[in-house]
Amino acid sequence: MSRAALLPPVLLGLVILLLAQMVGLALSELLGLPVPGVVLGLLLIVLLGVLRPTRAVVRAAEPAATPLLAHLQLLFVPPGVGIVLELRTLAENALPLALAVGGSFVLALLVSGTLLQALLRRQDRRGTAGPARGTGPARGSGPADGAGPPDGGAPGDRRGPAGEGAPA
Repeated sequence: MSRAALLPPVLLGLVILLLAQMVGLALSELLGLPVPGVVLGLLLIVLLGVLRPTRAVVRAAEPAATPLLAHLQLLFVPPGVGIVLELRTLAENALPLALAVGGSFVLALLVSGTLLQALLRRQDRRGTAGPARGTGPARGSGPADGAGPPDGGAPGDRRGPAGEGAPA
């Protein structure tokens, strides 16, 4: 029996999370990357979850990650205290900070919108060749093709969209 199997699930999950963080910190220091090691550790966890052979490692970290996520708001207290303590420095650098935050927001919005448009165009191209596997009714079978009223009622129904003119 392995030593990892002897650990309680929450403790094993904490070990996995801390190991990922330490690997990220080590990579950041050794390679001199301008990215915080904690972020690299988080990317490592995501990579482990994406790759099929290592998904069990991420599943083993879940018993520790779930309670941490449940109390995530408590992790915002130290940064909040830091903001209050450094309020003068933040006020002195308000313009660069506002430009950085606003610029990153606009950039993320543009990238997300462009990606969404590209994915929708791709979906439309696939949809014209026929219905995708198990995605619902084929094109042209909904209310827009004249088979029924636009409100989804029966074809012979003379009521309006809100049911006006219905016989009592």
